[in-house]
Amino acid sequence: MKNVKRFKKAAIFLMAFVMAASTLNVSAAVTYKKAGKTVRYRGASYKVYYNGKRVNSSKRPALYINKNIMVPYQNALVKNGPKISYAKSNNGNTLTLTHNGNKIILKINKKYAYVNGKYQKLRTAPFKAKVSGTTVIMVPSRVVSEALGIGYTYSIKKHAAYLTEKNMEPVTTNAPSVSVSTNNLQAVAFKSMNTQQFIDTLGPIAREDCKKTGVLASVTLAQAINESGWGKSGLAQSSNNMFGMKTSLSGNNWTGSTWDGSFVTVKTTEEDKKGQKYVITAKFRKYSSVAQSVADHSAYLSNAMNGSYRRYYGLTATKDYKQQLSILQKGGYCTWSGYVNELSYIIEHYNLTKWDY
Repeated sequence: MKNVKRFKKAAIFLMAFVMAASTLNVSAAVTYKKAGKTVRYRGASYKVYYNGKRVNSSKRPALYINKNIMVPYQNALVKNGPKISYAKSNNGNTLTLTHNGNKIILKINKKYAYVNGKYQKLRTAPFKAKVSGTTVIMVPSRVVSEALGIGYTYSIKKHAAYLTEKNMEPVTTNAPSVSVSTNNLQAVAFKSMNTQQFIDTLGPIAREDCKKTGVLASVTLAQAINESGWGKSGLAQSSNNMFGMKTSLSGNNWTGSTWDGSFVTVKTTEEDKKGQKYVITAKFRKYSSVAQSVADHSAYLSNAMNGSYRRYYGLTATKDYKQQLSILQKGGYCTWSGYVNELSYIIEHYNLTKWDY
């Protein structure tokens, strides 16, 4: 009987060990320095995806430390992924990354960075890790992505970070752009701008729209940044469409639209409820200017119907950006659970509320 009990205990211990090992899913030797001491990483291995394709290997896992997904920059960002440009100082402790006309300077084990020349605090400092005997520099994926104009989302549950640049190539168009007499800003102007220049250019348009519609300029700016990749996505560049607005929305049963019927047909990547990505060909609205895109987007948010009710009821009754974002999420604008937190971060990080009213 005692042997049976011992066998059961051994079996339980073995099962617990196997479960723990599978949870870690990291090569046996992953260590890094913390407060001058070498510590072994005990968390899960994270995957990094760029436009739906995995760009880091199992031998170069991303690590979840201090609520930040730290990625191996060479493997996930330089050799693969967005293939950003980089430079290191002679001692290897200063790292400069550039992409989309933006630049971030990071220092190993320092909780600050310089983004386009501006000082920024970091929650988790870049560090050197030993992965299977090889030294790898890990950088905070969210901060780097935001600084370089790369779309970023993540899933703690799926142990994954997703980087995106919506390079959608136009296939056909049915009508030429119609020029407007006021505020004829074209999205092609954003191609050579850095993040602050983008904000300073789109900010006044978002503010004027806010005064007319009540859709907060901070919300408009954050959505444009998130959905157009700082105005550099293929869709934005080809059609001034800053928000991924398709030709058919809520049955098109809403008032105030500024869209003239022009469209482009593009191939784009969608994601189902299980997180699986697939490519579709869809029709997206084409606008004669960026201002027209902003106006149409706000009209949609203000007046889109869901049956006999407004889809985003109460949106313009609040001047709190988090409440507006929550209303949008509840109305089905975005089903991703981290949507409010992601856009709130963008608003706070770039001080976008200064454009409200």
